[in-house]
Amino acid sequence: MGPNLKNCSQCGRVFASQGNNLCSRCTEAEEDEYTIVRRYVRDHPGANVFEVAEETGVAEEKILRFLREGRLVSQGFSTILECERCGRAINSGRYCDKCFHELNAELQGAIPGKSLQRDTPSDPVMRRREQMHIKKDRPKL
Repeated sequence: MGPNLKNCSQCGRVFASQGNNLCSRCTEAEEDEYTIVRRYVRDHPGANVFEVAEETGVAEEKILRFLREGRLVSQGFSTILECERCGRAINSGRYCDKCFHELNAELQGAIPGKSLQRDTPSDPVMRRREQMHIKKDRPKL
């Protein structure tokens, strides 16, 4: 199936989406803003989100989204972000390390077989049945 046509959530232009909500121009502009914010945070460790927004010209909401996506990490942001599960202060993402590992363990426990890898049958006959085969063309009579 080909890409779906969507309206860019930022500028409204129609574009061929492949799972994204922004057109290529807005995606490029956002990446440029991300680069500016990342450099500022790197050069000014401990800066808070308000300072970064004021100094870079990037909207606070966008900076917070970069943090939630896990693209930015800064000690200065820990007072802004909280774990969505327990409320503990975090530097980036949506969950603290403890909750992230607990959620991951719960998800793995919900998957049958207790493993993400598929169990292979021990019976050799069953193993042969599950193998992929290529059907050979029959000779024409």
